[in-house]
Amino acid sequence: MRIGQFSAYYGDRPDAMAELIADGVDVLTGDYLAELTMLVLKKNQMRGGVGYASGFVDQLVGNLDDIARLGIKVVTNAGGLDSLACAAEVERACRERGLDLTVAAITGDDIIGDVDRLLEEGQTFGHLTTGKPLELDDRTVLTANAYLGAWPIVEALESGADIVICPRVTDASLVIAPAAWHHGWSPSDYDQIAGALWAGHAIECGGQVTGGNFSLFHRHGDLGLPGVPIAEVASNGDSVITKTAGSGGLVDVDTVTAQLLYEVGGPRYDNPDVVGDLSSVLVSQDGPDRVLLSGARGYAPTAATKLSLCFEGGYRNSATVGITGGHVEAKVAWLQREVAKAVGSPESFDQFRWSIIGPADSSTGSFEDATAWVIATARDRRRERVSRAAFSDRITQLGVSSIPGFYTATPPQRERLVGIQWPCLVDKESVTARVHVAGAEHMVEWGPVATNDSFTPAHDSQAPHVEVEDADVVESELGAVIGTRSGDKGGMANVGAWVHTDEQYRWLAGFLTVERIKELLPETAGLDVERHLLPNLRGMNFLLHDYLEMGVASCTRVDAQAKGVGEYLGSRVVSMPRGVLAGR
Repeated sequence: MRIGQFSAYYGDRPDAMAELIADGVDVLTGDYLAELTMLVLKKNQMRGGVGYASGFVDQLVGNLDDIARLGIKVVTNAGGLDSLACAAEVERACRERGLDLTVAAITGDDIIGDVDRLLEEGQTFGHLTTGKPLELDDRTVLTANAYLGAWPIVEALESGADIVICPRVTDASLVIAPAAWHHGWSPSDYDQIAGALWAGHAIECGGQVTGGNFSLFHRHGDLGLPGVPIAEVASNGDSVITKTAGSGGLVDVDTVTAQLLYEVGGPRYDNPDVVGDLSSVLVSQDGPDRVLLSGARGYAPTAATKLSLCFEGGYRNSATVGITGGHVEAKVAWLQREVAKAVGSPESFDQFRWSIIGPADSSTGSFEDATAWVIATARDRRRERVSRAAFSDRITQLGVSSIPGFYTATPPQRERLVGIQWPCLVDKESVTARVHVAGAEHMVEWGPVATNDSFTPAHDSQAPHVEVEDADVVESELGAVIGTRSGDKGGMANVGAWVHTDEQYRWLAGFLTVERIKELLPETAGLDVERHLLPNLRGMNFLLHDYLEMGVASCTRVDAQAKGVGEYLGSRVVSMPRGVLAGR
């Protein structure tokens, strides 16, 4: 079964669906729901707008005739916070074109109305990384969406649906479900489901598996616009990752390995329908722009599913000041003193961060090279503390009474509502999925769950490694040897790294320890950092706890989704054996 991913996020390229249709696929899948997107949709509802990804409907309308003519199925989570309304809009579009397509909607993920009751009944909603129980302290819950799995989608397809509109489901469920439906898998076919899980994980971020956001891009010349990814999922769960014919980018072991390491933890990967073992997955080239994923092992899932809960975190504001020329440190210090007097000390806010970017060259380069950007960002539950009048206006008012050459990047901004991401678990028995199709509604039971935890990774991710000693060493950027990929999960950043030969991996496993990461990335020195080895990928994954504070929606870092941390790691200059560098 050929499954093509036409959307990786809300705002992805609108022509991807047509490109996949022209190439020939059985199913079109689209992911719109990053954790931040749920808050964006909630804010839109609060302003009187819709709670679903309306851009999906616009994209779909232009392709409906071809979808109907070719019998292509469409599965998407564009339903967001209101899958019924999204499905109704799609049905209207079909009627206007005289198309006899069956549209299904799935509901049941939204448990915002049950949070207080479940807390009273003893569910603690402990934070996934810290274990700390949820304490709202009168703060309003904005969204609370449990991650549904694949089987409600399978039920919709078995009921004759041509287009399935989902709310919050796991990203990989969009691929697992059509594969399970097509191949007739049962909920206990864990190895097959795990295989589809990794296929889904590979293509869920669109061009990231076909040459986009690819740290080794410079080894391949001009990649152009990466093609749209396709997963060919076999009945045994193995899959081939490829892309639309004649498109830009590439699909090779590196691009797929990068995506497998993206936003994961250790070998264990919990999904509501299966526990996948990343350390069991084998990645091999299967021809030009074709990579085979095989060997996946799966285990029965737990009795809980992830709950993405977001509550009010106050408001935030920021101001960016340009500093050009010499005496940068003195200018920054003066500006910081003035801002503290104008808006209050950093300690007086719930969160405050100074970010200083540049300069690249203050003596021989261009004006831009000689410029540093100084960003003051504040978050506080008291809206008045970060309002335009109390914050950004006051910084702008320093203009002619401050450092020489003072200018701002934007006019003074208004404060913005922020949400605190609280990833946790909820008992599956508290979540009931419903399928709405052909005028009928029915519940879908969860699949079987594990009675005991039998997960045994194929490889020990904590196995000790001895640092390789070699007197013949050279200085080089890490990125000359390793590939990297980084991202966000709640308040945690993950950084994956991999190499190409066994010799390089032996060196990397001994060299790139937690202690070394804290040296190379000084921002992590005071954080809890985990390392997980994945020898099957010649790779490893680092989890940087609290690097993103309390999640992307409230993070005060410049890179609130940790997209650039992998590139930052790759730019660090280290000593390495000459043979390791030569083997790149």
